[in-house]
Amino acid sequence: MVELTKSEKKQFRELLKKGILRRHAEWQNEMRELLDRQFDDEIGNEFDRTMLLTDSSRNFYKEAMQMEDYYRTSMLIIGLRNLLHDGYLKVDDIAELSEELKMSLKSY
Repeated sequence: MVELTKSEKKQFRELLKKGILRRHAEWQNEMRELLDRQFDDEIGNEFDRTMLLTDSSRNFYKEAMQMEDYYRTSMLIIGLRNLLHDGYLKVDDIAELSEELKMSLKSY
């Protein structure tokens, strides 16, 4: 396991914030699309839509709380790996990291 310096931890936390906020933005866009859709057999009526929104909100709350755990020192590398893997961080985002750190992230 790679030991991070204080400045590297700060870089990782900034990258985590960027990736996590991208995921939040994606979820908010999904909710906008759901709200903008016409009622139909899939969406149902107002009640059905409210239940879909509520269920999605509950699920996203759990996901968001798990992502907040990435800020713990022991989870910094794992969190960045997950966000890279899921596409919320790009290779360009980690370009300023040292080669050793980039390799430790890509070895996932």
